[in-house]
Amino acid sequence: MARPRKYSETTPATGAQRQAAKRERDKAQWVEVARDAHDAHTARLDALQAAIHNAAARGDETAAACNSANIETVLELLAAHFETVTRETAPPNEERKE
Repeated sequence: MARPRKYSETTPATGAQRQAAKRERDKAQWVEVARDAHDAHTARLDALQAAIHNAAARGDETAAACNSANIETVLELLAAHFETVTRETAPPNEERKE
């Protein structure tokens, strides 16, 4: 008795076709990034995190409130902080532009 087919008529049959279909799926999911730009961006985020950590150690309240080991958390906390400051200091009749 023959083994059942793993791929139906609607899916690519050859290995090359399956690999090409996988590359297309991957291309739709992932973004190509220049390595130099990525490394520069990472270095800037590391510098920001170090500056916030140092400022928090020296008593800066905003830095202390936004200090975290995870840079994504730092960015979220900074955004939340400045959104709160904006809401608290905005004139009552001014509409917020986004």
